[in-house]
Amino acid sequence: MRVPLLAIIPLCLLTIIVIWWNGTRKMDFLTPPSEAKLEEIRAEALASLPVSQVIPEDAISVVVPAEDPTDSDEDPTVLVEPVDLGDTESAPSLDTYSNRAPDGADKLIRLAEALQDIGKFQRALLAYERVLDSSQGNPEQIQTALNAIQRIRPTLVIWNTEEPKEFTATINIGTGENFKEVLPEILDQLTSTISNSSSGIISFDYKLNIGKSIQAIDAPTPVAVWITGPDGTNTSTDVLSFTTDNPDSLEHDLLKTCFNLVRGELTKATSYNPAPEALDDPLVALQSHITRLLWKEFGEALNKVNTDQ
Repeated sequence: MRVPLLAIIPLCLLTIIVIWWNGTRKMDFLTPPSEAKLEEIRAEALASLPVSQVIPEDAISVVVPAEDPTDSDEDPTVLVEPVDLGDTESAPSLDTYSNRAPDGADKLIRLAEALQDIGKFQRALLAYERVLDSSQGNPEQIQTALNAIQRIRPTLVIWNTEEPKEFTATINIGTGENFKEVLPEILDQLTSTISNSSSGIISFDYKLNIGKSIQAIDAPTPVAVWITGPDGTNTSTDVLSFTTDNPDSLEHDLLKTCFNLVRGELTKATSYNPAPEALDDPLVALQSHITRLLWKEFGEALNKVNTDQ
C-alpha cells in the first residue's frame, strides 16, 4: 500500500517533534548552570585534552614578563635620590655651590628647586647661577636657569649695598657732534642701569669723547665704546663700535655693546663659562646672563694694577 506524499511530510515532522519533546521536556534552558556544574564541565574538558595542551591556571603570569619599574605610571621622582641641601643658614658667598658644579647641571637645578621650596631664594639664585658659569649644562638646562634667574633676581636686594662699591669702571664713548646733546642723559641712565645689573658689585661712570673731526653729515655716525678700570690701573677692554643715525636706538645699541664688551673680557680673563649670548633684549642679558660671580671677576680684571706699564 502506497502512502500519499502529503501524509508522509506531516508524519515526519510529527515524529521529530515527539522525539525532541520527549528528550528535552525535563531540561531547563533558562536557568544558568551552578558553579559546581561549571567546575565539573571544566574538569571533564581538561581531562579529555593531551597533557601538552593543558594550560596552567596561572597562564597570564607565565607569558607576561615582570613589569619594568621605569615603565610604571607612578611619579618617577620617587625613584630620584633626595637632594642634599647642605648648610642653608650661614651667609652664602658669591661662589657658593661651585663645589657642586662637577655633579652636573641637573643636580644643581634640583638643588635650586629644593631651596626655593623652603624659601631660600638667595641660595636658590646662586645654585641657578652655577648652572651658567660653572657647569656643562645643555641648552635646555641653561634656558631653565636663565628663566629662573629672571624670575627670582628682581625679588631680591642687590648683593653689594655698601658704599663705596667694591670695584669701579668707566664706560668710554667716542663719537661725533651729532650725539653730543643727547648722549649725557642716555649715559647717566646707562651707567646706573649697568651698575644695578652688576648687583652693586661695580660702580660705573662714563667719559664722553666728542671727535671734532667726525662732522655732522647725512651718513650714520660711528660710536666707539670701551670700558676701563680706575685711574692707575691702565686696564681696558677691547674697543667695539657701531654706526647709527637714530638717536632713539642709541641706548639699546650701547647696552648691547657693553654686554658684548663684558662678555668678551670675561672670556679672556676668567676660567668660568662665558655668559650666554644676548639674542634678544640686552638689558635682560646684562641682568641675568652675567652672574654676580662673573661681575666680580670682571671688576677684579679691570681693577688690577698693571705692573707692566
